[in-house]
Amino acid sequence: MNLDTTSVALDNPSTQFPLIHSNGNSGTTLGNEYYSALKALNAFEEIFSKIEFHQRDYYPLGDEAWLKARAQRQAQWANIGSLKKYLETHTDHCFQSAT
Repeated sequence: MNLDTTSVALDNPSTQFPLIHSNGNSGTTLGNEYYSALKALNAFEEIFSKIEFHQRDYYPLGDEAWLKARAQRQAQWANIGSLKKYLETHTDHCFQSAT
């Protein structure tokens, strides 16, 4: 039985969202907590993007070092994007559940 009836839950069937009910946290409380985490992640993303990332810091280690470092950094950007989507959908679901 699927009790998650928000449009967010319907649009993301593989994601397990919390069920907002009278014996748990309110949708507003959880929504605010997820939203606070999302705002902090956005601030982190801005700071992370300002880190000067340049090949000149890797070339003494050989060509492979830069390629490896760049791939690792791209993976971290993908992780940030994944976490951002998680927080956004959970925020939206909780606020939709509060109404």
